[in-house]
Amino acid sequence: MDPVIIGGGVAGLACAAAIRHTRMDQPTLIERRPLATHAGLGFLLMPTGIDALQKLAPGVDFRSTGQVITRIEIRGLDGSLLDARRLDSTTCVSRERFLAALRGAGDANSIYGKGADEFTRTTDGLVQDIVLDDGQRVAGDLFFACDGVDSRARGHMFPHAQLGAVIVKEVVSSVTAPELAKRLGPTFHKYYDPRGGLAIGLLAESAERIVWFVQFDPQRFPGVEPNPTSMARFARDVTSGVTPLVEGLVKITDFSKSYLWATRDLLPLDQLSVENTVLVGDAAHACLPFTSQGANGALVDAASLASLLAEVTDQDGLQRAFDAYSRQRRARNHQVFAEGRKLRDAFLQPLGQRPPAIPLVQ
Repeated sequence: MDPVIIGGGVAGLACAAAIRHTRMDQPTLIERRPLATHAGLGFLLMPTGIDALQKLAPGVDFRSTGQVITRIEIRGLDGSLLDARRLDSTTCVSRERFLAALRGAGDANSIYGKGADEFTRTTDGLVQDIVLDDGQRVAGDLFFACDGVDSRARGHMFPHAQLGAVIVKEVVSSVTAPELAKRLGPTFHKYYDPRGGLAIGLLAESAERIVWFVQFDPQRFPGVEPNPTSMARFARDVTSGVTPLVEGLVKITDFSKSYLWATRDLLPLDQLSVENTVLVGDAAHACLPFTSQGANGALVDAASLASLLAEVTDQDGLQRAFDAYSRQRRARNHQVFAEGRKLRDAFLQPLGQRPPAIPLVQ
């Protein structure tokens, strides 16, 4: 069987690794962005993702792509400690280095810099090829839709699928600062505004590089635009007087490399496939960043598919495997969606008498 993968992020590359565990042919992988620009910042690799990665690609040394995080400290903007917890088996990885390592775990004929615009179907509803934005056609027997939160494939498959409204936004940045990275060490630092709707997070991704973010309620802080001047002004305003560590970090950040992320989640889907096309990763279950489950969920999806597709050689077997995949992932996807909404709602409220919820779903 000839597999085609739409999307070259964590989900797509994990599917390429998964196909190595099956009897299928070498996949074709299509990614809209050129390879040189397909980087991003970082994310937390947690126990579920680590377990799945070790099943998919035990040779990938994920620890070399980031730094182990052993603790989370929650503080007020004044630096007062509100809560602290130990974290087990958690690594802050560089997305760029992690993708490079995962890319080596698969074996795909990759097409970068071209997007999948249309699906051509047979009379019985099977997708037979994809038309790229330059007119090229890519044929296949099964298709893995790994094209992210705003998945075009999902739109074709499930026109009724709905993304949630943008309730929280994030400015995400990174900076090379060895001395500050040393001070952060293996601790995830997060600062909360007691009035609600504002938090600042800092993690050392390596001995030299820090990934940090500002989560905010756009109703409380309107007018933040996705350009360096606006993001820098906003970051300076909301971090003024927080702690010298945070203020120093803002001063050395190049906001031309920052992102303004309008966070959205996907109302849960009970079925993740249509005929010979299956949704994987954010295309299947986009979640809010409070859960830290986006990349981890994609890895678990791919590991599940690797097992279910191991002996599949025809369309009947493919349909049974995809149905089983939907059943296997359904409860977890609903749980992560609910937990994400719960954490978001808590984030928007004043702290009151309790410390803020730990912003992770294990």
